[in-house]
Amino acid sequence: MSRLYRFITENALMSLAVILWAITLTTWVTIRVFGDSPPDVPTGTAAALATVFGLPAIGVGIWKWRREQK
Repeated sequence: MSRLYRFITENALMSLAVILWAITLTTWVTIRVFGDSPPDVPTGTAAALATVFGLPAIGVGIWKWRREQK
C-alpha cells in the first residue's frame, strides 16, 4: 500500500488522472440522473450518488496538496 501511495504522490500525472476521473464520473452521473428521462432512484443508488458527489472534494484536495508540494 505504501508503494501505491508513494507512486500517486510522486507522480503528478497520476494525480491529474485521479482529478479528471472524478470530474468525468461526477458529470456523467449528473447528466444520467437529471437528464431527459431520469430513472427511479432506489436507496442504494442514492447512496452511491452521494459517494460520487464526494469525489470532487477529494480531487480538489489532491490538487491543492500537489500545488503545495512545489
